[in-house]
Amino acid sequence: MKYRAGQIAKLRSPQRVRDITSREANCHTPHISKRPPRSGAMLVLVAIMMIGFMMAVAFSVDIAQMHLTKTELRTATDAASKAAAGTLAETMERSQAIKRGRQIAAANSVNGEPLRLTRQDFRFGNARQSRSGKFRFQRGRKPYNTVQVTGRRAKRSRSGAIPLFFGDLTGLEFFETESTAAATYIERDVVLVVDRSGSMWGSKFKDLISAIKTFTNTLEETPVDEYVGLASYAEFGSTDVPLTPNLHEINRGVRSLKLGGWTSVSRGMEAGNQVMQGGRNAAYVERTMIVMTDGRHNRGPSPELIAQQLHEDGITIHTITFGSDADRSRMAQVARIGGGRHYHADSGIQLKEIYREIALTLSTIITQ
Repeated sequence: MKYRAGQIAKLRSPQRVRDITSREANCHTPHISKRPPRSGAMLVLVAIMMIGFMMAVAFSVDIAQMHLTKTELRTATDAASKAAAGTLAETMERSQAIKRGRQIAAANSVNGEPLRLTRQDFRFGNARQSRSGKFRFQRGRKPYNTVQVTGRRAKRSRSGAIPLFFGDLTGLEFFETESTAAATYIERDVVLVVDRSGSMWGSKFKDLISAIKTFTNTLEETPVDEYVGLASYAEFGSTDVPLTPNLHEINRGVRSLKLGGWTSVSRGMEAGNQVMQGGRNAAYVERTMIVMTDGRHNRGPSPELIAQQLHEDGITIHTITFGSDADRSRMAQVARIGGGRHYHADSGIQLKEIYREIALTLSTIITQ
């Protein structure tokens, strides 16, 4: 194609070149839309994060309040059960134990308010130590040596549920919790049944006096005031000291025994039972008989038969044999029937250790 000179000049003009370049550029450049400002999106994100932070703070405060309430409730319940168990041991009256337990509970605050208990929050029963060393509570079982208390902060309890600080924000307005504690206060009536037959003459009787003194001294150190009585036997049994908290009377009673005669373990146990029957209410105390002999039963009814009768009446029987002439096999059987343990001593030193060991296991306080 041929162009005229004017047309060529027009095509070559700088303005024309710029217009053409601009149109070409517009034809090849893709369309770019306008974006919204970034500052608005950040404000929304910050607002969401602030709400999450406030929720986390609210949950943290409420959880801390829950933990503190549980700790306070556990402390108050433990204190109430211990107070009730101690009062039960002193008065042998369940109503007095409940009254004292409620007083102590109310003296402890839970979430700033006294813990209020009802009579139904107290349960009475018996706790006995298993082979594993733990105490197992059985409600309603006698003798009563344990008070189990349940403390509650719930809507249906006297103290009510726990209002939470941020309940409106978290949707959980109230918190409910409970704690259970069982205090065991083992109170015992103990009757010592000792052999005063002719074979106890000499050093054996001196060893017995020393061992009984060790027994009473050890009991003086325990937290419970046990009542101890004394019975003895040769051919016949005798009731020597009635049950008493004054353990010096037991030592005097042993020293005053007159030795001589045959050996009737069963009659000694029957005399021990007479002492036991003059003790405290069997519904509130554990009853234990400790039978000691250095010889062999040769008069009166079978010791095994008497042991069976006594154990059915709620008496636990431990037996001690002393010296090489003692009937270890038979006395071990008496202990098995009586639900207790059998011990053997070859010397006076061993006899003292046995009486001391028994004394240490007679009483304890434990909270479950």
